[in-house]
Amino acid sequence: MTTITMDETTLSGLRRRRAAGEAIKSLAVEAGMSWQRLWGLLNTGPARPAPRPRTGAGPLTERYRPRSLDGVWGQEPVVRLLKRFAGGPYPTAFLFEGETGTGKTSAALALAEALGCDVDARPPEFGGVHTIASGEQTADTVRELTNRMWQSPLAGSGWKVVIVNEADRIARPAEVIWLDRLEALPARTVVVFTTNDPSRLSQRFLDRCTRLGFESDAERLRPAARQFAAAVWKVETGRKPDARVIDRVVAAAEVGGRLSFRRVVQELDVALAQET
Repeated sequence: MTTITMDETTLSGLRRRRAAGEAIKSLAVEAGMSWQRLWGLLNTGPARPAPRPRTGAGPLTERYRPRSLDGVWGQEPVVRLLKRFAGGPYPTAFLFEGETGTGKTSAALALAEALGCDVDARPPEFGGVHTIASGEQTADTVRELTNRMWQSPLAGSGWKVVIVNEADRIARPAEVIWLDRLEALPARTVVVFTTNDPSRLSQRFLDRCTRLGFESDAERLRPAARQFAAAVWKVETGRKPDARVIDRVVAAAEVGGRLSFRRVVQELDVALAQET
């Protein structure tokens, strides 16, 4: 059996080309390996920083919610684009698309951190982070929030990030207001819409946003999920995990050929409880 190795310089070049839109299968043919193996190499890349839990008690899903873009696992193309954007930001709207548990809201909060918002401020609006929950997307709520977008936050860099969860549930009158407001956002303002089903949004709305897809294909995410699960296990126990345990955790987190890091953490919580 031939083992194909690849230096980091070559991998970096392939990552850039993948981020620019080249097909993974075409890159794999050029690299002389299966697209699944190349995806794993591009997805995991060099050694990742170990996940850092938040202090205090609580479920693992909250303790291991990413604090920064570097902590968003399994979505490297999205992370690279957001890092580039954070290096030269401007007022705009993003639409984060993907299945539940793939890290859309976490990535939005990590982007806010990268832009210098005080994500730990309470209430969050004082630090520049505004959120509309899926059940609150009425015309009045959107109108009130978009009026507040013109106010400067009390802490942080001055940037504001508005996170609108499950945008596909926006009421029609509220969507009309967004269509108007997105034409001329205030300075230092980024709006992040998340959705599990972009087909429910109008084309006019979609055209107002930069659309970023979050991966959920189990075949593609499995290498990163195993690496992440093993890293969390080591942080929690101080020991390197048995590879069979990690394989069981990741397999249990797969549903219908789809994989989410939220489910990986949930299954880890169960496995860790059985260890104690």
